[in-house]
Amino acid sequence: MDNRRWRGAALGSCRRRARRYHREVRLTLFAFIAAALHAGELRLGRAEVKITPPEGMPMGGGFTVRPGKAAHDDLFCKALVFEQDGTRAGLVSCDVESFHRPWIVKARRLITDAGGVPGDNVMITATHSHSGPEMTPIVLAGAAGETKRIADAYHEALPGRIAEAVRLAGQGMEPARVWFGRGSEDSVSFNRRYVMKDGSVKTNPGQVNPDIVRVAGPIDPELLALYFDTPEGKPLATIVNFALHTTSWGGADFSSDYPGIVARRLAEVKGADMTTLFLPGCSGNINQVDVTTKERQSGPAVSARIGNILAADVMKLYRKMEPVPAAALRIRSRAVELAPLSFTGAELAAAKRTIEASRKGGAGGPKFLDIVHAFTVVNATETHGGKPVRTETQAIAFGEELAIAGLPAEVFTELGMALKRGSPYPRTLVSELANDMLDYIPNLRAFPEGSYEPTTARCAPGCGEHLIQEATSLLVELFREGMRK
Repeated sequence: MDNRRWRGAALGSCRRRARRYHREVRLTLFAFIAAALHAGELRLGRAEVKITPPEGMPMGGGFTVRPGKAAHDDLFCKALVFEQDGTRAGLVSCDVESFHRPWIVKARRLITDAGGVPGDNVMITATHSHSGPEMTPIVLAGAAGETKRIADAYHEALPGRIAEAVRLAGQGMEPARVWFGRGSEDSVSFNRRYVMKDGSVKTNPGQVNPDIVRVAGPIDPELLALYFDTPEGKPLATIVNFALHTTSWGGADFSSDYPGIVARRLAEVKGADMTTLFLPGCSGNINQVDVTTKERQSGPAVSARIGNILAADVMKLYRKMEPVPAAALRIRSRAVELAPLSFTGAELAAAKRTIEASRKGGAGGPKFLDIVHAFTVVNATETHGGKPVRTETQAIAFGEELAIAGLPAEVFTELGMALKRGSPYPRTLVSELANDMLDYIPNLRAFPEGSYEPTTARCAPGCGEHLIQEATSLLVELFREGMRK
């Protein structure tokens, strides 16, 4: 009797193991067949997660804590996941002012933990909305009480929201085609640095200022768009890449500014199910202010005008986009070291006194550029410890025809244009504020000219050219790798 029970139990165990083995074999076989069927095929997933700040969250884009009011429109973290032949890469765009490195590291770790996409294969960008939440630690150090509690809670939750967007995007993969469009728009952006009668260069010197002689640099009017749809023609996603500071909304209520308007207008044409990501081109010295007129240069009407114009440009491109041939998906990052600025202990102490005085407010406080310089001294000395500034450049390549390059910080437009010219890819999108925030990275010429942007730079003159050299080299590596396969 005992032997029969033992033999029955053993036989049952064997049968269960056999069924489990056969099930695993079938799943493996199905996975192999699915991979074979989709070999060479690009697949795309997309998702949007709401990240609208609560009332009282500090608003970005300044050097003081400014609690925002209720949101005018929702802010989002939008994610695309690309997959081809077992390789997965992600692209994220969030309606925030910037992302400093600690958030990137945490978000990528959570993305990896969630499975589906390696965190290091995800490029995380910010639309740079100055009507979004404040993200700069040194600014938020001045927050206290309920404002600090709100800010801390928002920042603690944000990496998880990014990871959630990537996870959701990875769960909804569909076969996709890629289309590319190239347009030009020169009516909404202006170089904000001007040569004055006294020979100086000033940033935002004021509208209809009689002392303006000429503009000090170019704009980048190129508008680039990627459109993804299924082989049957169902709209999936659009990526819009344009160089213009996201400072047109103004006011104290939160808003995604003109990138949100672009997304809503395109959804009216392609359907509410389509996801639109905005990638900010290199616009460290570019904004929407036309100094030749006294007309108001910020506010809901200005934001609407810019958003509608750019959306219309993309709509025109839809009709003449070129297909991008299906080819290998590759992603690569490169660590970059930028030469630091150096300050003495006395300069650091003076900078801290200036920041403290600026937080007290009231008349007779420090001048604006003195405050800007003080923040730079503290960042260079304490944030980076006087050591080389370590950051990252990244690229996602689709075969040998198309690449998306990511640069940290607010980069001068001349540098972004140089990267596009030097790229071996005939279609290259360049996004600033990708994976890090180092304030401004001017070109070499701007440092002796001075004014706002060079005053905020944490890195030594020549850092911009070095960054572009590294990014160009990375693109060349990816391109050559693709040519060898």
